[in-house]
Amino acid sequence: MKLCDDVVTVFRQAVDPATKTVSLSWTVIRGAHWFATAADTVDPKGGLVAANKVTVRIPAENMPEGLRVSKGDLIVRGEAAGQTEAELRRTYGADFAVVLSVTDSLGAPKGPHLKIVGT
Repeated sequence: MKLCDDVVTVFRQAVDPATKTVSLSWTVIRGAHWFATAADTVDPKGGLVAANKVTVRIPAENMPEGLRVSKGDLIVRGEAAGQTEAELRRTYGADFAVVLSVTDSLGAPKGPHLKIVGT
């Protein structure tokens, strides 16, 4: 795929059932494409609600072995490690997203990839 020159880090969240603490594990991926757009809507209670919509595509040839991405995971543009969700939000701002959906297009004949959408 063309224009896949971004580095992204995918964070998987796991909750320890005994202590209820959240731990993060991460995977750095080189050769992805990060695209962000502004999305807005009018809140029925009044006011404008705005958010960044992020689409990340990871070509099959750049995917690490065993990569799993699920709704609720975190993704940042750049190389990051070992921080909490709040720290990632503060540090990366618009280059941070929570995964909303994942589309597996790895079987596509032209440009097989994994598509991640987040906000």
